[in-house]
Amino acid sequence: IASCTQSKEDMIARKWKAVTVDNKDLDEAFAAEEQFIDTFGKNNTDAINLAMYGFTNVDSARESLKAQLKDYRMMQQHAVENTVFDFDKKGTAVMNFSGQIDTVKWNLTKEGKLELEENTKTGASSKITMEILELTKTALKLKFTDNSGTSTVTFKPADK
Repeated sequence: IASCTQSKEDMIARKWKAVTVDNKDLDEAFAAEEQFIDTFGKNNTDAINLAMYGFTNVDSARESLKAQLKDYRMMQQHAVENTVFDFDKKGTAVMNFSGQIDTVKWNLTKEGKLELEENTKTGASSKITMEILELTKTALKLKFTDNSGTSTVTFKPADK
């Protein structure tokens, strides 16, 4: 039975494609932006809108802002759908973020977290540690914190 059980290192050593990203802070920022756009200039007179915003046609501005927010969401989704992590068994990972490729060293810490280490051009190194929330043959779910808050990324095995 023990010989049939794969180690976490063996399970993670494959190519993974991102399918979703959950970030509560970013979701709340989107919701706040949508609420602002929906109410932007609606309760003001033309004179107040002109004084506050420098124009009176807030309907056009509102539509423009909605289009920009939609474009941003589409770009974010495109980035998710085009993110691939390829972990080899020797501790190297090739990370492809929509065509921006980076190679890092990877390992699992004593606590079972995924640690990525990148050597910079100056010779310094930076580490990112991610909590592994799920690791199966069909799913990898990682949680990490960066400038945009705490994110949870779900991956599925990539096509060969």
